[in-house]
Amino acid sequence: MRIRGVMKRPTYTLVSLCLLGSPLPCLAETLGSNQLAPVVVTDKPLNRAATLTPYQETSVVRVVEREQFDNTTTTLADTLSTQTGVQIRESGGLGSYSTVSIRGSTGKQTQVYLDGMLLNDPLYGGLDLSFYTLHDIAEIQIYPGNAPARFAQAGVGGIVAMESLGRQTQDTTRLNLGTGSFGTRRYGLFNSGSHERVHYWLSLNRQQAENDFRYANEPEWFNPTDGEESTRRNADVEQNDSSVKLGYRFTPQRQLDALLQWSDKDQGIPSIQNWANNRARLNIEQQRLQLHYQDSSWLAGSLQSSHRVLFGDTEEHYRDLVGRVGIGTYDTRTRVDQLALNNSATWQQANHQFSAAVDIAWYDMDQRDRLQQDPNSHRERRFIASALSHEWHSDQERLRTQLAIRQFNVDDDTESVDVNNTLARTNTSNRYQAWQVGTRLIATDSLWLYANLARQIRVPTLVEQYGQQGLFIGNPDLQAEESLNKDLSARWLLARGHLEITGFQRHLDPAITAIYDARGVGRYINVEAEFSGVELEAQYTLLDNWTLTANATFQDSENLSNQIADQDAKRLPGIYHRSGLVNSQWRVSPFTLDLTWRYDDNLYYDSANLLEADARNTVDAALGWQHAWSTNRKTALRLEVKNLTDELYQDFNRFPSPGRAWFLNLQQTL
Repeated sequence: MRIRGVMKRPTYTLVSLCLLGSPLPCLAETLGSNQLAPVVVTDKPLNRAATLTPYQETSVVRVVEREQFDNTTTTLADTLSTQTGVQIRESGGLGSYSTVSIRGSTGKQTQVYLDGMLLNDPLYGGLDLSFYTLHDIAEIQIYPGNAPARFAQAGVGGIVAMESLGRQTQDTTRLNLGTGSFGTRRYGLFNSGSHERVHYWLSLNRQQAENDFRYANEPEWFNPTDGEESTRRNADVEQNDSSVKLGYRFTPQRQLDALLQWSDKDQGIPSIQNWANNRARLNIEQQRLQLHYQDSSWLAGSLQSSHRVLFGDTEEHYRDLVGRVGIGTYDTRTRVDQLALNNSATWQQANHQFSAAVDIAWYDMDQRDRLQQDPNSHRERRFIASALSHEWHSDQERLRTQLAIRQFNVDDDTESVDVNNTLARTNTSNRYQAWQVGTRLIATDSLWLYANLARQIRVPTLVEQYGQQGLFIGNPDLQAEESLNKDLSARWLLARGHLEITGFQRHLDPAITAIYDARGVGRYINVEAEFSGVELEAQYTLLDNWTLTANATFQDSENLSNQIADQDAKRLPGIYHRSGLVNSQWRVSPFTLDLTWRYDDNLYYDSANLLEADARNTVDAALGWQHAWSTNRKTALRLEVKNLTDELYQDFNRFPSPGRAWFLNLQQTL
């Protein structure tokens, strides 16, 4: 019943999968005795956390540079999956629904930012990573623990912060052509330039795939062809996106940037039974305009300010006229309008740094189902998040401390139809507080220590609190998630690499999870849960052209409540409790060779821990070639083979992932 009960709503028709499996969820040397040298590296590892300016953060942060995913078919999900403590779950093939988890958090608890603006959906809380490409991204920052105060809305499960390309982008024109298994095609055009105070870039991209891969069908999958191979049906995807960035520098200290993004994604929605007559479709069109003004001229440069404004519009159209995916037939149109303001300032005074940030967001949602008797629903949310922080460092920069406080103010107005076709109007207002403390100690030139403690908040989404037509019953008494996060980290800097170990714990009381009645109608309730684990990371350059990277995560989870039958003292579903990765990067100009082995195990699909997923054990390989014809003209060719051993696995129950697949990408720089 749970599967059927969550198969109703458009983008989050596939959130049904998420609900099934997630109830909660440097090489540095001294120049002298009192000064550390700037960080210098010669290789390009999976992340450059070891190369960050060491005095900026009191917790571990991982940074992925563009060179790691440029000229590849790598998706955002693929890139994040290589990082320590990060897990990705996908429902199968290019463009399929995918979620990110950091240290056992859920997709709702993990926040994703683009240029300082939150991307998570206000209705459902999570983010479908498949919707976002990396064509115009400069770098990705991952904060598994405490996040800087400039992220005023930081929540319980860590942050993924993407930064778009900026002024430093070279004047160039670049073409991308890609092809691969299961009807995959990719096309891209990028152009950038600058003139005196003006700079710009333009990115146009298209990707498509049939996703008609073969997979071994299991008897319990309710398919007439039990025990035989099946072809994935109605899983095709077609996506077009474009983005333009225009910047003007008034002075060396003052700059204005405008980023305009448009995307359109159309895809089939596969059914669990893989019906041949399934024609369910989902179309998402999105526009975003973001203006960003920066000023570092205040008080001789000691005070810096940043101001952002965002206008966003998302339209979704979900059609299932045959009723092969959900519990009925649907023709639903949803529109979400967004207006957001972000203001932050940082003042540096001697050994002290003071920061303040205020986020103001307004969301307006209208939904109409042409096939429902009373099809209209309207929701509006006004959100204000503020943060203050103080950082101090010693004269020798060996000790750094941070203290931050946050406050969230939420006002909601809703009009919706419940399961009994009764119109309900609700108005609520809530206020929440959070705090965090952290310290970083450079014990020796080769040993760095981190310690962090935080009380974090996640405000319930609109659906969690007020319900959804025919799918969820509202719970006006639902409390926000409160989490006490703890972590300790040690990093050893070696002559040719680094070692890192982190222990972490997250106690949620209350947490939020969903329960379902016999009809498959859900209701969100509060429970208590706990996560704990250990992260290990190692990187070593064996030769000047050969680098090995490895990481592993061992974590445990437990539901401490008895409100859900058969779940008391059980591990939480939707989490790989054991994960490991080994990557080998070999560079001999003009060739590159990458090999990656990934292992994930101990995931349960259900709350009672009766359905355990098979281990995910995959090997990926990539061979690249690059030639520079002149200063500006360059040709790069890359062949990738994913899941080399043709492993059959399912991150979501009954939604298989593709087997062995190849992809070829050509990039020509003019």
